[in-house]
Amino acid sequence: MKRVLMLATVVTLGLVSAQQTKTVNLLWSGAITGPTSDVGGPYGAGVEDYCKYANEQKLIPGFTINCTVRDDQYQNPITQRIFEEALDRAKPAIYLGYGTGAMLQLKPLIQEVKMPTIPASAHIGLIDPPNNTYMFLPVSSYSEQIVALMEYINRELKKNARIALIVNPSPFGRAVVDHARRAAQRLGQTIVSVQEVGANNLDNTALLRNLEAQNVEFILHQNVAGPVANILKDAKRLGLDKKIRQMGAVYTGGSDLIRLAGDAAEGYLWASSYYTLDENAPGITLQKQLAQKYGRSADILNSTNYTAGMLAAAIAVEAMKRAAQRFNGRIDNETVYQAIIGMNGPNAFKPGFAVSTKAGIEIDFTKSEQTGAEGLRVLEAKGGKFVPITEPFTSALFRQVRNP
Repeated sequence: MKRVLMLATVVTLGLVSAQQTKTVNLLWSGAITGPTSDVGGPYGAGVEDYCKYANEQKLIPGFTINCTVRDDQYQNPITQRIFEEALDRAKPAIYLGYGTGAMLQLKPLIQEVKMPTIPASAHIGLIDPPNNTYMFLPVSSYSEQIVALMEYINRELKKNARIALIVNPSPFGRAVVDHARRAAQRLGQTIVSVQEVGANNLDNTALLRNLEAQNVEFILHQNVAGPVANILKDAKRLGLDKKIRQMGAVYTGGSDLIRLAGDAAEGYLWASSYYTLDENAPGITLQKQLAQKYGRSADILNSTNYTAGMLAAAIAVEAMKRAAQRFNGRIDNETVYQAIIGMNGPNAFKPGFAVSTKAGIEIDFTKSEQTGAEGLRVLEAKGGKFVPITEPFTSALFRQVRNP
């Protein structure tokens, strides 16, 4: 009770400060260094650049965004400390989080202080009860993207397929396993093996030979690009690239994978909700402009994780803007939450970073629907870049296996 009272006082002080100074605080913390920094570095750059752009363009009239970007090194205690320091010193109106483990750890505290939170993690457990009121996924979950790939295999490639899951040795990687098993039962597929592989997988010969011996036809990855690239290169070296088809969700693909895997990435299938840099979309045009303006490297410009960071920041800025409009200039955690859950129907948000559903909706949220961009596509690595090979769709099967 004492902590609740202290935080309530901080809420009040934070509101008064925001009103007096016309400054509103936005916090992002993530792995700029450490494990998964190949994701966190570009993601944080996207958040930072969009905040600069929002201030320059005065996207929230009368307010300046104080955008704090912190490196948590992918360590849960550091994430916790950064978040608690922000609550005590300058309570943000919205929090952009990062890793699955840290977000699961912070979930009860986020619920307690009623902080709208948009994590980089797409773990479905973040928006499942309990303590899920204030969590919002910007795009479809890891689990939905893996199930969508399994549906694609069944529909386009092979019935009754034999599949191996290779996942990161963390809550992030393990997030998809139960949903994949349930989906396999529905589709008549067999999950032959589940392997955990981290960033030090420099020789995957034994792993791949073992999967070959079990007649695995498809490998599904839930990981970051580095470990996946090493497995792809070893599969090509062993001549297994034509025998075992590989694919993965969210952070396994994009330009980072092609840069790391080279021609071994050819034929890799990737589920993603984002537009690619080759496509004509308003968000992608803005991404190119901001990367040039702020002197970002080609690697960052080309990274889908840079796009993802911009999308998260764009949703946050739009929610703060709508909160100011709707609540007479009051921007705090309570009004921002109301703005987010009102972001639907004719008030849906369309910044042009993610593909739309068949209904033409890019980003929408309600109190009970906490996934923003529900559309996704399957893309294939062809000629050194990822090319969409499906229209945007939403996995119907995932909704059946999410809470059986």
